[in-house]
Amino acid sequence: MRGRGAWRVRDALAFASRELGLAGVGEPAREARRLLGFAFLESFPPLGPEERLPPFFSRRFRSLVTCRARGVPLPLIEGRVGFLDFELKVRPGVFIPRPETEELAERAVALARRLPPRPRALDLGTGTGALAIAIARARPDIRVLAVDRSPTALACAAWNARALGLEDRLQLRASNWFSRVEGRFHLIVSNPPYVRHGELLSLPREVRGFEPKAALDGGKDGLEAIKHILTHAPEHLYPGGWLLLEIGAGQGEEVMRFALDRVGLVETKLERDIAGKERFFLARCR
Repeated sequence: MRGRGAWRVRDALAFASRELGLAGVGEPAREARRLLGFAFLESFPPLGPEERLPPFFSRRFRSLVTCRARGVPLPLIEGRVGFLDFELKVRPGVFIPRPETEELAERAVALARRLPPRPRALDLGTGTGALAIAIARARPDIRVLAVDRSPTALACAAWNARALGLEDRLQLRASNWFSRVEGRFHLIVSNPPYVRHGELLSLPREVRGFEPKAALDGGKDGLEAIKHILTHAPEHLYPGGWLLLEIGAGQGEEVMRFALDRVGLVETKLERDIAGKERFFLARCR
């Protein structure tokens, strides 16, 4: 019931915007509105700015604002994130896909559509399954193997694949990169960890505090996983097959130098993201 002392909607939003702004959250007013909507769990009609929040929803809203002000990422609070034209479940312990990875997925989808009939694709370190799902949705005859060493990530990816009806096109497997991968593929994609170990503590609070370290830490030079993939990818690609990786800004020159020394990789190139940073590495197998 709405008592006289209950919070008005406009006052609740003003409070939330102020708290989130003080905590350094970008676009605090926008996030305050999203949190208020999520507090109602889509089970209550929208309220006008002068209407009062029922006590249960008021308490829930305060709790959500407190979590967000502590740095908990909004997708973890809501339990979902939009990716391309579909939605993914996210959960603690699984890396939340970023806009840069949407750009990687767009490139992967474009490549997948150019592959021969009944192609095979491999997603290394699948996390939520975002890249694998995007590729599987690209064409009905493709088969995608998505691997990750994290049971939590594999469970999350499996839920997303089922929710989108892709179980017949997408296989999930526990594997540390190529350790349990057999056969060859027409396309290999990955968004591997590429943050230098010494830079982990300088990451934004909501990244360093709530994202799995294994999805971030690329070793001393940030290239440990990338070099491993570049070394072993040629033996898992069909002739003419593609390798597509997301890399860190400023790593392009070293990645290219290392890739050019690999036997079997040709047509290597770097592409920039929408912000103009070198972000994507592409190569074909000889």
